[in-house]
Amino acid sequence: MAVTDILKRNPTGLARVAHESAARALSNAEARRSKAAADLANAEAAQADAATGDDAAAAGALEAATRRVRDARDLIAAFDDRIIPAARAGLALAESGLDQAERLANCEAAKAKRKAAAARLTRDYPGLAASYAELVAIVQDADDAIAAANANLPAGHAPLETVEAIARDIPAEPVRVVSDRVEPVWHHASGDRVNDPSRVRDGIYRGREGSPIQYVDADRCRQIPKRVVVSIPARPPVHAARLADTPLPPLKPSAPVDAEPVTQHLPVSEAGEAAA
Repeated sequence: MAVTDILKRNPTGLARVAHESAARALSNAEARRSKAAADLANAEAAQADAATGDDAAAAGALEAATRRVRDARDLIAAFDDRIIPAARAGLALAESGLDQAERLANCEAAKAKRKAAAARLTRDYPGLAASYAELVAIVQDADDAIAAANANLPAGHAPLETVEAIARDIPAEPVRVVSDRVEPVWHHASGDRVNDPSRVRDGIYRGREGSPIQYVDADRCRQIPKRVVVSIPARPPVHAARLADTPLPPLKPSAPVDAEPVTQHLPVSEAGEAAA
């Protein structure tokens, strides 16, 4: 397949090629304008050199240099007035075209995904709903049997949990002890525990440096053996919503019933223009 045929089937690719071409055209125009500016500088230098001579050769060189200066200036003016503005406009148009092509491609991709998802939903949902209903019925039947058994438990037997209680609920967690040890803990002279042991130096509690409050009596601390227990608090159970309480919706809602026909008596001139 030819490249042109591939691009015709890929508008984004075609727009990208057009954008790259427009960018190259602007870059080339600016490069040629820079060369023309360099040529103008050289021609002006030659013109200045030729102007210092007074013989026939100098006159000829001056005429040639003057012609080169005029041509270079005309070329630069053409680049500034027409060629570069046109190239920039072409690039802006190509950028807009590429942006629109990419947006269109995104829309088409989204439409393709929508079509595939809708087809699968239409195909698979009825079977999924039937399987879900069957599963709910199986769970309910087992729960009915559990309820009947719990009503006539043998002596000393714990009540049976429901199907979803053991399959879906998260059980409670008791307090979990991370560490349990005896260690010395600093206490103030008053007997209160020191919240920041780093302030106890040489057995004396040091206040914040620069504090305006000065204590006459030193707070002499002492260490008292304490049982230090680090634990994770208990966590309550989490109960999942029951399947019977969360039925699947139908694939489509029930079709609305057509309204009763409305009879209108209109002038003949309004034939075919019945109110919507």
